[in-house]
Amino acid sequence: IAAKIIQTQWRTYVCRKEYVQYMAARKIQRNWRAAISRDKYIYNIAANIIQSMWRSSICRQKFLLFISARKIQSKWRSYMCRQDYVSFMAARTIQSYWRAAVCRAVY
Repeated sequence: IAAKIIQTQWRTYVCRKEYVQYMAARKIQRNWRAAISRDKYIYNIAANIIQSMWRSSICRQKFLLFISARKIQSKWRSYMCRQDYVSFMAARTIQSYWRAAVCRAVY
């Protein structure tokens, strides 16, 4: 009977020791996985910020290019309208002088 009690105590001691080692290993693995997960999350956040800044930079450049093109087009249209107006005024002046000359020649 004494041997049976000693064996039971020994098995309990060994089992408890293995369980404590198992739980320690699980705790180390859990902390390791959490650290890796945290690092991946931080890298992901950093990548998102970089991508966002890059996309906003591209959008800003496209917008500035659009604004520049719009200004150039506006200036060109304004120039063409002025040219048309100058041509119209020149034609009107010439017609006015021609009519005056015709009227003078008739009387």
